[in-house]
Amino acid sequence: MASMPKVFSPLRLPMAMLQALFLVFLAGVWLWAFGVFWTFMVIELPKDLGPYSQMSSLSMFLHRAFPMRETNDIAWEFKFEHTLILACVLTLLMMGWSPTRMEIREKNDKDLAKANKKVKAKKLSKAMS
Repeated sequence: MASMPKVFSPLRLPMAMLQALFLVFLAGVWLWAFGVFWTFMVIELPKDLGPYSQMSSLSMFLHRAFPMRETNDIAWEFKFEHTLILACVLTLLMMGWSPTRMEIREKNDKDLAKANKKVKAKKLSKAMS
Protein backbone atom coordinates (compact mmCIF):
# COMPACT_ATOMS: atom_id res chain seq x y z
CA MET A 1 0.00 0.00 0.00
CA ALA A 2 1.26 3.50 -0.78
CA SER A 3 2.13 6.02 1.88
CA MET A 4 -0.89 7.94 3.08
CA PRO A 5 -1.01 11.73 3.18
CA LYS A 6 -1.48 13.11 6.67
CA VAL A 7 -4.94 14.38 7.51
CA PHE A 8 -3.64 16.55 10.36
CA SER A 9 -0.37 18.42 10.36
CA PRO A 10 0.77 20.76 13.16
CA LEU A 11 2.49 22.91 10.53
CA ARG A 12 -0.94 23.95 9.22
CA LEU A 13 -2.02 25.29 12.61
CA PRO A 14 -0.65 28.88 12.26
CA MET A 15 -2.40 29.31 8.91
CA ALA A 16 -5.63 27.91 10.33
CA MET A 17 -5.44 30.37 13.25
CA LEU A 18 -4.92 33.27 10.85
CA GLN A 19 -7.89 32.15 8.78
CA ALA A 20 -10.06 31.88 11.90
CA LEU A 21 -9.06 35.35 13.09
CA PHE A 22 -9.72 36.74 9.63
CA LEU A 23 -13.22 35.23 9.64
CA VAL A 24 -13.95 36.71 13.08
CA PHE A 25 -12.73 40.09 11.78
CA LEU A 26 -14.86 39.72 8.64
CA ALA A 27 -17.93 38.85 10.74
CA GLY A 28 -17.32 41.91 12.93
CA VAL A 29 -17.02 44.20 9.93
CA TRP A 30 -20.19 42.69 8.43
CA LEU A 31 -22.17 43.23 11.65
CA TRP A 32 -20.84 46.77 12.00
CA ALA A 33 -21.81 47.60 8.39
CA PHE A 34 -25.22 46.01 8.89
CA GLY A 35 -25.64 48.09 12.06
CA VAL A 36 -24.88 51.29 10.14
CA PHE A 37 -27.36 50.30 7.42
CA TRP A 38 -30.02 49.28 10.00
CA THR A 39 -29.61 52.55 11.90
CA PHE A 40 -29.98 54.56 8.71
CA MET A 41 -32.99 52.66 7.39
CA VAL A 42 -34.91 52.26 10.66
CA ILE A 43 -34.03 55.43 12.58
CA GLU A 44 -32.51 58.14 10.39
CA LEU A 45 -34.53 57.78 7.19
CA PRO A 46 -37.97 58.07 8.83
CA LYS A 47 -36.71 61.12 10.77
CA ASP A 48 -35.51 62.77 7.56
CA LEU A 49 -38.79 62.11 5.76
CA GLY A 50 -40.80 64.01 8.38
CA PRO A 51 -43.42 63.27 11.01
CA TYR A 52 -46.22 62.24 8.63
CA SER A 53 -44.20 59.92 6.43
CA GLN A 54 -44.49 56.18 6.39
CA MET A 55 -41.54 53.81 6.63
CA SER A 56 -40.46 52.26 3.36
CA SER A 57 -41.07 48.55 2.95
CA LEU A 58 -37.38 47.76 3.48
CA SER A 59 -37.27 49.92 6.62
CA MET A 60 -40.36 48.17 7.95
CA PHE A 61 -38.86 44.76 7.17
CA LEU A 62 -35.61 45.60 8.96
CA HIS A 63 -37.53 47.02 11.91
CA ARG A 64 -39.67 43.88 12.26
CA ALA A 65 -37.09 41.25 11.31
CA PHE A 66 -34.26 42.64 13.45
CA PRO A 67 -35.87 44.39 16.41
CA MET A 68 -33.62 46.02 19.01
CA ARG A 69 -35.84 45.92 22.07
CA GLU A 70 -32.77 46.06 24.32
CA THR A 71 -32.04 49.60 23.12
CA ASN A 72 -35.69 50.57 22.59
CA ASP A 73 -35.06 50.65 18.82
CA ILE A 74 -32.65 53.57 18.99
CA ALA A 75 -29.43 51.77 18.04
CA TRP A 76 -28.17 48.49 16.59
CA GLU A 77 -25.96 46.64 19.05
CA PHE A 78 -24.23 43.30 18.90
CA LYS A 79 -21.96 41.39 21.23
CA PHE A 80 -18.84 39.36 20.64
CA GLU A 81 -20.91 36.17 20.83
CA HIS A 82 -22.89 37.36 17.80
CA THR A 83 -19.63 37.90 15.92
CA LEU A 84 -18.43 34.39 16.80
CA ILE A 85 -21.75 32.85 15.76
CA LEU A 86 -21.66 34.65 12.41
CA ALA A 87 -18.02 33.57 11.87
CA CYS A 88 -19.00 29.94 12.54
CA VAL A 89 -21.93 30.16 10.13
CA LEU A 90 -19.74 31.73 7.43
CA THR A 91 -17.17 28.99 7.95
CA LEU A 92 -19.80 26.28 7.55
CA LEU A 93 -21.19 27.94 4.43
CA MET A 94 -17.76 28.19 2.81
CA MET A 95 -16.49 24.78 3.88
CA GLY A 96 -16.83 21.92 1.48
CA TRP A 97 -17.66 18.41 2.51
CA SER A 98 -14.51 17.12 4.16
CA PRO A 99 -13.20 13.96 2.55
CA THR A 100 -13.08 10.86 4.72
CA ARG A 101 -9.94 8.82 5.26
CA MET A 102 -11.21 6.24 2.80
CA GLU A 103 -11.81 8.89 0.14
CA ILE A 104 -8.31 10.29 0.71
CA ARG A 105 -6.86 6.79 0.45
CA GLU A 106 -8.81 6.06 -2.77
CA LYS A 107 -7.69 9.34 -4.34
CA ASN A 108 -4.09 8.62 -3.40
CA ASP A 109 -4.32 5.10 -4.87
CA LYS A 110 -5.91 6.47 -8.04
CA ASP A 111 -3.12 9.06 -8.41
CA LEU A 112 -0.48 6.37 -7.91
CA ALA A 113 -2.12 4.10 -10.48
CA LYS A 114 -2.24 6.99 -12.94
CA ALA A 115 1.46 7.75 -12.35
CA ASN A 116 2.37 4.06 -12.78
CA LYS A 117 0.40 3.92 -16.02
CA LYS A 118 2.33 6.91 -17.38
CA VAL A 119 5.67 5.33 -16.42
CA LYS A 120 4.70 2.04 -18.09
CA ALA A 121 3.59 3.86 -21.25
CA LYS A 122 6.86 5.77 -21.35
CA LYS A 123 8.88 2.55 -20.95
CA LEU A 124 6.80 0.88 -23.67
CA SER A 125 7.33 3.78 -26.08
CA LYS A 126 11.10 3.63 -25.44
CA ALA A 127 11.14 -0.12 -26.04
CA MET A 128 9.21 0.28 -29.29
CA SER A 129 11.57 2.88 -30.73
